Amino acid sequence: MTNAPRPHAPPAQVPAAAPSGPTQLTRGGRSLLVRGLIAVGIATAVNLVILGAAAAAGASMLVAQDGSEIAVGLLPVLVATFAPLALATVVAWLLAKRWPRTTTILAWVGLVVAAASIIAPLTGALDTATGIALALMHLVAGASWFVALVVHRRG
Repeated sequence: MTNAPRPHAPPAQVPAAAPSGPTQLTRGGRSLLVRGLIAVGIATAVNLVILGAAAAAGASMLVAQDGSEIAVGLLPVLVATFAPLALATVVAWLLAKRWPRTTTILAWVGLVVAAASIIAPLTGALDTATGIALALMHLVAGASWFVALVVHRRG
């Protein structure tokens, strides 16, 4: 007996591999979720640097809210930057899985909301330096969100 292959044997069936190139939700191996969370980390770090610089420059970091003064420190900046951006990133990622074109809309909505929200710190801060620092933090959050989503969409 010989072990030679039969001349008319069907070729072995090999399962088709999943496409290995970038998909609409990934670019360079990073998903929208990863890119968004990187942007969250960057925005949080930059906002903490702004907080430190403003405090070092003499900003009171006090805001008036409901008739009382509230000190804006490390924990409020950390939570107010990280939590909403992280939640928005997860929501955007989930929406993009179903409707990929929503990322462009969400990027612009986030940027507009951040720009519009600077009114609150500018009018509620007890001094100009605090108002400018807090407004800048809003813009940093909005810009990081926008870049994470728009760079993803252009990928």
